[in-house]
Amino acid sequence: MENDFDNYDFEEWEGDYQLIQEEDWAGLVKLRKHKAEKYPNDLQSQWRYGEALVYNQEFEQALSFMTPIYKKEPGYSDVVHSILDALLGLGKTENDFEWIEKPIVLKLDEQTKIFCANFLKNKRKPTRFYDLIEHFIFQSYYLTFKEEELCAFLKKDKRFVFTNEEEFWDVKIKLSKNN
Repeated sequence: MENDFDNYDFEEWEGDYQLIQEEDWAGLVKLRKHKAEKYPNDLQSQWRYGEALVYNQEFEQALSFMTPIYKKEPGYSDVVHSILDALLGLGKTENDFEWIEKPIVLKLDEQTKIFCANFLKNKRKPTRFYDLIEHFIFQSYYLTFKEEELCAFLKKDKRFVFTNEEEFWDVKIKLSKNN
């Protein structure tokens, strides 16, 4: 029996792209479920199905589906982040899951300021604010805020000095000398 998706004539990413652009989350779930079933040993296909469940706000199902993947590959940061998305969608926190290795979840709080200060402390010149964000991403930290929110949050703290603020992505940050 043929599946609806077997007749599509698009590159692998095009179906996802189109459905995401249209915010057709149910369609994305259907497409990604088909791929997950077609490629049961491909972890990325499995995760992408779980991610689609999160987009479609099927948080319980997403957790049920991704928990065995996480237990098999606890270092797979995409799965970790999707599990965190599902937990937050259910009104829970990172503490409501049995982690093998607990992820670092950054919030707009003092701990995040400390992470930022530690990143900046050995830098003599102002650093692009985006380099700070990239550092968090490369470390696989889970961010509960948008870049602009972090920038506004840090601007309220005199430990951080901002320059070149005309364009957001050109903003530079450094630690105050009085720090």
